[in-house]
Amino acid sequence: MQGATSNQGMFWSQAREVFEEIVSWLDSDSISGLEHSQIESQLLENGYEPLRRLL
Repeated sequence: MQGATSNQGMFWSQAREVFEEIVSWLDSDSISGLEHSQIESQLLENGYEPLRRLL
């Protein structure tokens, strides 16, 4: 059972890394010139990756 637990941690950490990249992007100056709709589109595009990794 111990092996399954460590594998789960690896999968969660991969999803968390992608999520943290999205949060960092939202917190950066690079979005300051973007329209709300552009930010939303980018979130929709990139937001599926953490979900995919969680599944």
